Amino acid sequence: MVPSLALLVYASPSAAQKGKIKVAVQAPLSGEQAALGEHIKLGAQLAVEEAVKRFKSLGFDLELVPYDDQAKPEVGVANARNIVADGDVLVLIGHFNSGVALPASEVYRDAMLAMISPANTATEITDRRYPNVNRVCGRDDVQGPVGARFAAQELKAKSVYIIHDKTTYGQGVADSFRSEARKLGMNVLAYEGTEERTNFSPLITPLKARNPALVYFGGIYHQGGLLLKQIRERGIKAAFMGPDGLDS
Repeated sequence: MVPSLALLVYASPSAAQKGKIKVAVQAPLSGEQAALGEHIKLGAQLAVEEAVKRFKSLGFDLELVPYDDQAKPEVGVANARNIVADGDVLVLIGHFNSGVALPASEVYRDAMLAMISPANTATEITDRRYPNVNRVCGRDDVQGPVGARFAAQELKAKSVYIIHDKTTYGQGVADSFRSEARKLGMNVLAYEGTEERTNFSPLITPLKARNPALVYFGGIYHQGGLLLKQIRERGIKAAFMGPDGLDS
């Protein structure tokens, strides 16, 4: 991030005149996904703190400006408009949710504000080939197939019951997992989407009846953790697996 900012300094007359550079961060800083959003903010904060003296020697005050997108597309877009309206902001770090990043990045693209995503894995993020939109993480069309290969080759799972959270991220990675699982000869018993947050009984009842070797969940930890808890409470011993969104 810091080398990129250094290049932007010399490319931005407004920054040179004002002597201030702001690094904006958008992530869910409240709500169920705040733990991972806070990680993004703290990572950017550390980078800024380590670079403050270097930029001060060049005559620039470096400042981190956090925005809470609440994991909601409409909030992310509203924040994006405020961010691009601030001429001191030279780069945006974010988002956590691909479903928020996609519409917000349209605002950044129109303003040609540099965006660096630390977490968005949906393929559409970079498939649009916007010159200002970048990411430093892997894609769903990589982690989905890799997960399926691990399930088939390491876990020796012969059957899988796939559940996703109906988001751009969760469904995207579940799609990629399902496609590769079928190629590897795994029996995909079901493919279900849910927005449920508390009571997974309607999903678990048919899942238990199918007796899968593996349950794959495409989604985020706050939902996946409760799903796993209720699965175990029902006596289901199938292996449970998911993408990077389960990392908390």
